[in-house]
Amino acid sequence: MRREVRSLAAFLAAVALVGAFLPNVHLLALNQHLFLALNVLALNFCLGLGGQASMASGAFCGLGAYGSVILHTMWPQGTLVIVPGVAACAFFAAAWISKPLEKLGEGFLAMATLCLCLIFVNLVLAFAPVTGGSNGMMVSVSPALPLLGELKGDRANFAALLFLLGLGGYIFAAMRDSRLGRALLACKDDSLAASSCGIDRLGVRAVSFGIGGAFSALAGMVLANSTGFISPGQFDLGLSLKTLLFLVIGGPGRLVRPLLAVVLLEALISWFHSLGEATMLVHGLILATALLAGYWRETGGFAWLPRLVAPAAKRV
Repeated sequence: MRREVRSLAAFLAAVALVGAFLPNVHLLALNQHLFLALNVLALNFCLGLGGQASMASGAFCGLGAYGSVILHTMWPQGTLVIVPGVAACAFFAAAWISKPLEKLGEGFLAMATLCLCLIFVNLVLAFAPVTGGSNGMMVSVSPALPLLGELKGDRANFAALLFLLGLGGYIFAAMRDSRLGRALLACKDDSLAASSCGIDRLGVRAVSFGIGGAFSALAGMVLANSTGFISPGQFDLGLSLKTLLFLVIGGPGRLVRPLLAVVLLEALISWFHSLGEATMLVHGLILATALLAGYWRETGGFAWLPRLVAPAAKRV
């Protein structure tokens, strides 16, 4: 744990040092990368610890964004209550949803959580008088803290994202080394064997799923404050797919590698936005190469290739 916490501190210190000298235009792009990194960390609680392939990142992220914006409009001075309150609601909602989804079985969990994303977008569209529907919502009130005032501007959001990444990373490392973390890893390796040993599989996985939902909601709050505008398109299935992709590239269960993969690959991808129609092709090649590199790292190379070629060589 200490080694990973030190690695996380070094990563956050390096990002903070880079962000301190970036102009606001580039800092806004870095904030978008860190927003995605926070969602990847949130999903890591579900997939990296509990083995739950969740596709609900966009739904919980949107829940945090819309909940924060609507409540701050009604109570501008209530940040110290609204932010933890919305995060707690996301935690309990995710934990409550997790238990019946677990009963569907491992193969159906990803599909069921994918439906949550679609349901959330449709709810936003259905309650257009409150949420703005497809037109979206302007963020008129920023969160405010005592002594610090309103958290406006890219610098304030950058500091908030670094703080949440540090907090989430420490909780992840501490949780993995705890009794709960060992129970989650046992469920991830063999859920039936873990249940036979007396581990409450539904209960422990509900906790990890809830924590992931809470941090996704916190990421949504910072995104809303950063962009000044929210719409259903920001929290659709694309966000969930991208979050899952970067976690797979970095390695589920790792702490720093997925965060580093997000920042470096997203920065690399952003350099090719001027290629026009070839942009998507280059993006796909970059992500495919990263996936192959992750596979090579986890398996120690394509060790299966000699075993595949050997029978054909004997026949020749």
